[in-house]
Amino acid sequence: MIGDPAGRPVTDTVEAARADGVVGFGSDGAQAGPSTIGDPAGRSVTDTAETARADGVARSGSDGPAKQAEQAGPAASVGDRWLAGGAVALAALSLSAAVTATWIDVATGRVTRPEPIDWEVWASTVPGAALAIAGGVLAVRLPRHLMTWLLIIGGLVTCVNGLAGAYAALSTAHHDGTLPLTMAAVYAGARLGPFLNLVPLLVLLFFPDGRLVSPRWRWAAVASLVATGLTVLIFLFVPWRIVSPQDYLPGLDVPIPMIPDAFWHAAYAVAPILLVASLPVPVASFAWRFRGSSGERRAQLRWMLLAALLNATLMLASAVLDGMPRDLGFVLSIVAIAAAVLIAVSRYRLYDIDPVLGWTLLYGGLALAVIAIDVPLFAGLGAVIGEPVAAVLAAVAVGVIYAPLRERVRRWVNRVLAGRAEPYEVVSALARRLEESTRPEDLLLEVARAVAATYRSPYVRVELDRADGRTVVVEYGTPRPDVVVLPFAYREVPIGRLALVPRPGAWPAEAAQRLLADVVRQAAAAVRATALTEELQHSRERLVTGVAEERRRLRRDLHDGLGPTLAAAALKVQAAHNLMVRDADSARAALDQVRSDLGGMLGDVRRLVHDLRPPALDQFGLAGALRHEASRFRDGSLAVQVDTEGDLRALPAATEVAAYRIVCEALTNVARHADAASCHVRVAVVGGELEVEVTDDGRGLRPGAVVGVGLLGMRERAEELGGRCAVATADNGGTRVHAVLPATEVAVP
Repeated sequence: MIGDPAGRPVTDTVEAARADGVVGFGSDGAQAGPSTIGDPAGRSVTDTAETARADGVARSGSDGPAKQAEQAGPAASVGDRWLAGGAVALAALSLSAAVTATWIDVATGRVTRPEPIDWEVWASTVPGAALAIAGGVLAVRLPRHLMTWLLIIGGLVTCVNGLAGAYAALSTAHHDGTLPLTMAAVYAGARLGPFLNLVPLLVLLFFPDGRLVSPRWRWAAVASLVATGLTVLIFLFVPWRIVSPQDYLPGLDVPIPMIPDAFWHAAYAVAPILLVASLPVPVASFAWRFRGSSGERRAQLRWMLLAALLNATLMLASAVLDGMPRDLGFVLSIVAIAAAVLIAVSRYRLYDIDPVLGWTLLYGGLALAVIAIDVPLFAGLGAVIGEPVAAVLAAVAVGVIYAPLRERVRRWVNRVLAGRAEPYEVVSALARRLEESTRPEDLLLEVARAVAATYRSPYVRVELDRADGRTVVVEYGTPRPDVVVLPFAYREVPIGRLALVPRPGAWPAEAAQRLLADVVRQAAAAVRATALTEELQHSRERLVTGVAEERRRLRRDLHDGLGPTLAAAALKVQAAHNLMVRDADSARAALDQVRSDLGGMLGDVRRLVHDLRPPALDQFGLAGALRHEASRFRDGSLAVQVDTEGDLRALPAATEVAAYRIVCEALTNVARHADAASCHVRVAVVGGELEVEVTDDGRGLRPGAVVGVGLLGMRERAEELGGRCAVATADNGGTRVHAVLPATEVAVP
């Protein structure tokens, strides 16, 4: 008995249904639109219930037009649903037969032979169960596909072969052959096994689309099928006395008197040769199909190619092997075929089967666990302590082992199919992580970690667009070029992007993409809420700070504007007082000037109260305002010169006010404290910055002098705008005030 492999087709793009039409896929980072999704290659397709292909044509190497069986749509008609139900029922029947045969074999093994199990029975039940599981997976989605029924029938015949052999052993060993249908069981158990040789041949010829790779292979395929079919017929009808005279039992033969024994001897000798001769055609055909494939289709066929090579190797080895090694090789070859189908279906999305696959793998895996664990356990315990106690212990083992085993198998299935855990677990785990984070950056990092861990992505990047125009970027993993970008929005307003590299092997399936969209929406809401909370807090802080700053600014403005004017007026009043005796006219003129200055000061105060901006800036501009301010000191003993460089008209208003206030405060300090004869004011636009320099020829800074309110105010004004201000001793020994302010954009405090 020999077995073999399989392969399959795939689509070029991936679709993902979205609940609200907000999320889009596209590798270029641009949002595809409210209802579009892009595949990992950057293509964009509309959101539909079917998987779209890039060119509208499904290809299998060089097969040509799309096959209807590859469209992966659900069974639409009532007939298809009945057909799918029947196929699933047959798969379940096969699994039941495999489990029953295994239990019967263990129960009868200690009576009929020294070994606890019969490898010939297991060589039928294990591969039969594997084929039934694979066929059941395909049946739900593709009830009319050739691969579905090939696997279902192959699994059913093989499991029935194992059950018949175990039942025949039970009847002959325990009941002297008196059980019903004993002769039929004896015949089926001995004769049906070779039917499984057809499975590898047919799978290699017709996998994955149910058609030959090319019409040119038609006659070679027919010849190979005829050779294998003749082998099966020979094993089905050859007299058992020719096969194994020492194991002959009544019921093993179907009498055909017109065919002499000489013919059967020759046919039985030729049968293995025919079986080996039939193998090159399907292997070569599948290799040709693999050679003409590319991309994901090649990945789908790769595992079947490995199974084909394994099957061919074991088939050739069976010519020199016998007993358990031969049976074990047969089991491996058939299981490899079923595994290749399941890997192509699960990892590479062959036929786009997702919903039923998880449950099939879960309970199919548990059924195989029954065969692999319970049966040897019961056999070993029964041989040592007897069947009653063994039955009790086996029941305990069911409760102790299979509850955690089911959970482990379920997690394994989820990881294999989608690279993730259950949707509820994913969402709840992310929710817990989001609750523990307080800043948007922390939330983004948790989202990146959750997506990377859930989908086994080697790289995840999350970008959040903030209200101030900045973009917060958080990365997890090592950057790679093959990134897929998923824009996300909050209440239909785009707020960021999630970029990830799909896990090696395939882009997540439709259900996994929907879950990813849900996770992104949940994270977007949390991130947006946290960002709004942070913005609100910053707004409150700015409001409170603004009130305090306005009060401080008002204090400085009164000090810098009202103070210097009053100081100048006081000096003029003193000058008038000195002139009263010898020059009354000059004294009156000085007092008139004081009155004028006080009137101007009153206007400045009124304007300051209205908009807290020096009116001179609006009247004369910065250069004119500075010259106007300098003219106030020329009537005394201080000579002030103002020089400007560059265009001062395009300066931000805040910069104008700060420069004006700094110069006014510096001039006041010179007049009050420097005992200087001259003062030079220089204002220049240099490289996007405004330089303000006030230099006098006075006595300079005293060592250890305490910084007054005026100097501190100049520094604060500059720093509020992102600039700087310093007071130092000039080269000529006087005092130098140097400030640098932004000439373009002004930083927000």
